[in-house]
Amino acid sequence: ENPRSKTTYPQLLTTTTTMTAAAAPPACDPSSLSNPNEAHITHLSWEAVVDFAKKKILAKATYDVKLVSSDVTSLRLDTSGLAIRSVEVNGKRATVSMTIPDDSKPHLGSCLEIELNNIFSEEKVSVTIQYATSPSASAAQWLPPAQTAGKEHPYVFTQCQAIHARSLLPCQDCPSVKMTYDARVTVPKWATCVMSALSKDINKTNTITEAENGDKIYEFSQPVPIPSYLFALAVGELDSREISPRCRVWSEPSMVDAVAFEFSQVEDFLKAAEELTMPYQWTRYDLLCLPPSFPYGGMENPCLTFVTPTLLAGDKSLADVVAHEAAHSWSGNLVTNETWEHFWLNEGWTIFLQRKIMAKVHGDDNFFDFDAIAGWEDLKESVGLMPDKYTKLILDPSDDDPDDAFSSVPYEKGFNLIYALERMVGSDKFAGFMKAYFNHFKFSTVTSQKFVDYFESYFEDIPAIKEFDWETWLHKPGMPEKPAFDQTLSAECTGLAEAWVTVDDGETGKDILPKHDISEWSTGRKTCFLDALIGTCTERKRPLSLSTVASMKEMYQMHESQNSEVLFRFCMIAVEAGDASILPVVVRFITTQGRMKFVRPLYRALFHSEMGKDIAVSTFLENKDFYHPIATKMVASDLDSIKPDDLTKEMEKAPCVPFFAAEVFYGPQEGYVFKKSNLGTGYYLDVLPVVDKSWEASSDGVVGNFQKSLVIGGIIAMSTAIGMALLRGKQQ
Repeated sequence: ENPRSKTTYPQLLTTTTTMTAAAAPPACDPSSLSNPNEAHITHLSWEAVVDFAKKKILAKATYDVKLVSSDVTSLRLDTSGLAIRSVEVNGKRATVSMTIPDDSKPHLGSCLEIELNNIFSEEKVSVTIQYATSPSASAAQWLPPAQTAGKEHPYVFTQCQAIHARSLLPCQDCPSVKMTYDARVTVPKWATCVMSALSKDINKTNTITEAENGDKIYEFSQPVPIPSYLFALAVGELDSREISPRCRVWSEPSMVDAVAFEFSQVEDFLKAAEELTMPYQWTRYDLLCLPPSFPYGGMENPCLTFVTPTLLAGDKSLADVVAHEAAHSWSGNLVTNETWEHFWLNEGWTIFLQRKIMAKVHGDDNFFDFDAIAGWEDLKESVGLMPDKYTKLILDPSDDDPDDAFSSVPYEKGFNLIYALERMVGSDKFAGFMKAYFNHFKFSTVTSQKFVDYFESYFEDIPAIKEFDWETWLHKPGMPEKPAFDQTLSAECTGLAEAWVTVDDGETGKDILPKHDISEWSTGRKTCFLDALIGTCTERKRPLSLSTVASMKEMYQMHESQNSEVLFRFCMIAVEAGDASILPVVVRFITTQGRMKFVRPLYRALFHSEMGKDIAVSTFLENKDFYHPIATKMVASDLDSIKPDDLTKEMEKAPCVPFFAAEVFYGPQEGYVFKKSNLGTGYYLDVLPVVDKSWEASSDGVVGNFQKSLVIGGIIAMSTAIGMALLRGKQQ
C-alpha cells in the first residue's frame, strides 16, 4: 500500500501539526478542498516579502472567517506547495493537519485543516497563517533580467485563474467565496509593486514607505469582495502614464509610451460599458502590460488588468482584448460564476459586452456581427479539437483540472446563447434586462439555473420564452445552430478567400491571381480573410498548396507582419501546407511570446506535420522555462509524445533522499520542505532561511537534531524498503 495515500504515522508527531490522507472534496465545488459551506473567509490582511533571490514570497495571511453554524469544528483551506510555518486562531496556536497531495489530481494540492474547537459561541474568528510559497508555484512566474525589456532587474507576476491561487496563499480557492483584502508588500528598492487593488491612499499612485534596509513597502486595499482567482501581484521595474482620471497604464519603462498610445481608448470602453450596464464599481481601471511570457491575451484582475505585449500592433487594432477585459469589470468580477461548471456566464456575457462596446466605439452596429463571424470560426475549431464533455456550456461536475477545459466554447457558444436570447425578445427589451441582471446579481455569484430563472421571471409576459430550448443550449455538446450574421463587413473578405481557393483548386490559372490590394485593410478584415481560408481548408480536409502559399507570401508579405493576429493565422496556413520556409518564422514567433492562443495551436500544427514534429519537441524543451507554468503544462499536454521526465529538471540542487513522501519540519525561524524531484525516486530538500539545523541522509532515512521546543510540526512517510525515519536529537 502506498504510504502517501493513507498512512499518518501519529507516533512521529511531537506537536499539533499532522499529515492526513486527502478528504473528499465538498459537494459545493469539486475543484476545491475547502469548506465554505461551513466557514467562509470574508476579509484577508496580507503581509508579504518578495524574495527574488529564492523565488519565493514569505507571507503572513490573517483571515476574518465567518462561521455558518455553531457546530463547525474546522476551517479547510486549499494549498499547493506552500511551506506552512505557523497557524493561530484568535491569537493562539492552532491544531492543524494537511493532506498529502493525490498524484492523480495534483492540481487540487493539499487541504490545510485548522481546528476551531472551543469557539462555538463565536460567529467570526481570526485565523493567521505564516507561510512561504514555492519557487515552482503555478500561480507565479519569476523572470530573470534577460527575459525583461530592461535586462537589468528580475520580474515576477501572478496568474491565479482558475485554481492557482492556492499556490500563492492558503485560501478557499473557489469562485463562490468572495472576500475583501488589504495588503502590505515589501519589495527591493529598485522595484515597483502593483496589485489587483487600490492604493491605500487613493489620492496617490501607491502608498509607499521605506524599510530600514532601503526596501520599499507598498500598501493596497480592495474594498469590493473578490474571489481568490482575482488576487494578483506584479513586481518589477515599472513606469506609468495617466490616460484618464481613473485610468493609468503600467509597463517596463522602455515600453510605457507605446502602451499608453495603444490603449488610449480605455476610458471610452468603460463609458460604453457603463451605458450598457451600470456605473463602474471599482474606482480605478489601471492596466499593466506584462513581459511576453504572459500566457493569455489579458486577465481581468480588478483595478489592474494584465495584458500581453502581443497587443502592441502600433495602430490600436488589437484593443478589443482590452475592451473584453474591461467588460469583465461587470461580467465575471462583479457578477461571478458560482463554480467553474458555469464559466460560460463569465465569458459568454463578456464577449457579448465586448462586441457591444466595440460597436459603440466604432460607431457601426455592423461591427457586432462582423466580430461574431470571427468568433464562430474560433468556436468551430475548438469544438473540433475538444472532447464532447468540454463542448457543453454547463460542464459536468468534476474535480478535473479546469485548465483542461479551457477553449473558446464558453466564450463563443456562451455568446451565441445570449445573442439568441436578445434576438428572441428584441434588442431594446434585452438592453433593459441586461442592466437589471447586473444590478440584481452585483457583488454575488450566479449559476446557470439562477440565470435561467431570472431571465424567465423578467420576461414572463413573452410566451416564446417558455418554448426556448434551454436543455439543448446548456447541456448538448457540439455546435449550436448558426445565426444569420450580417455579412456587410465580411463579404469582401470571404470573397477574396473564395478567389484564392479557386486558384488553389486549379479552376483559375496560377498566373491569374486575385488582384485585391489589402494593404489598407484593417486587422479585422485581414483576419476575417485568413479565417475564411482556414475554414475552407478544414471543411475540404485539404490544406492550400505550396504554390498558393508562395503566391500569397509574395503578394501580401504576411509572414513578415508585425501584427500577432495576422502572423499567427498565416503561420498556421503555411505549416498546414508543409511550407518549410516558414519554420524559422514560426520558431521565432513561439519562442518570443508565450500567449497560449498562439503557441498551443502552432506547437500542435508543427507536431502533427511531417516537417515539424522534431522541431516542435526540441523547441519546446529548449524554451519551456521561458513560458508561464500554466502554458508549459498545457503545451506539454499537447505534445503527447514527450515523457514527463523530459519536461522538467531539478529546480534547485540539494540532497536527494528516496522517499515516497516527505513533508514539512519547521522551526519558528526556519523551515525544511521536501519536494518531489523529477528523478522518479524521491524528493529533494528545499531549505528556507536557517537558524539552527543538522540534517544528513542515511540508509535509515533522515537524521536530524532538533530541540523538541523548536519543532511545531512534521511527519515523514517513506517507502517501507527504506524503513521508518529516525529522529535523533536532544529530545526524541
